[in-house]
Amino acid sequence: MGLFINNNEHPEVYKNTHPSETSNQVISRQDFLSELMKEQQKANAALEKALSELGFKTRIQEETQLTHWNYVGEQLVDLRKRLDSNEDTNHQLIVQMNEQLELQKEFAETLTKQEEFQAGVLQRLDTQEALIDKITRQINHIRSILFERTNYLAAKIDEGYKITSSYVYKLMTGSDQPLTFLLMKDKKEENQKQTD
Repeated sequence: MGLFINNNEHPEVYKNTHPSETSNQVISRQDFLSELMKEQQKANAALEKALSELGFKTRIQEETQLTHWNYVGEQLVDLRKRLDSNEDTNHQLIVQMNEQLELQKEFAETLTKQEEFQAGVLQRLDTQEALIDKITRQINHIRSILFERTNYLAAKIDEGYKITSSYVYKLMTGSDQPLTFLLMKDKKEENQKQTD
């Protein structure tokens, strides 16, 4: 039976103009399985939404990573090309350096041979100079000996000439006066004639 309100005599008794916020129902019957199903559906919807968002974010991240890996791959290819180029350049430099070292080695050997040759030439020049000094001393010695012998022979020849001339003069003239006296007399007469 519902609540009786006498609108004729007491219209305002038990009449509430405001809607009731609470229920008059004391006993309620709940279906836990239905509630559980509703909660599970909400959870499934939330999980599906989260999985969808996660899939979207995963796809974006995969695309970003793919772009990044493509960029890294291109960089690696460029780096490989640069390394190969550097390797070629380094190989050429090593070849040139080896050639340069070989040339320097040959030059050093040539220089060593040249120094040995020059040392030999200097030694020969020293020996030659010593021989020249020895020969010069011998020539000077021979010259002094020749000079002494020549003077000695000239003196002997002069002496022999005088003796021979005096002897021939004595034979021819019969005079005991030496030829030098006569020669000096003739020379004196010639000088007097020239002065006259």
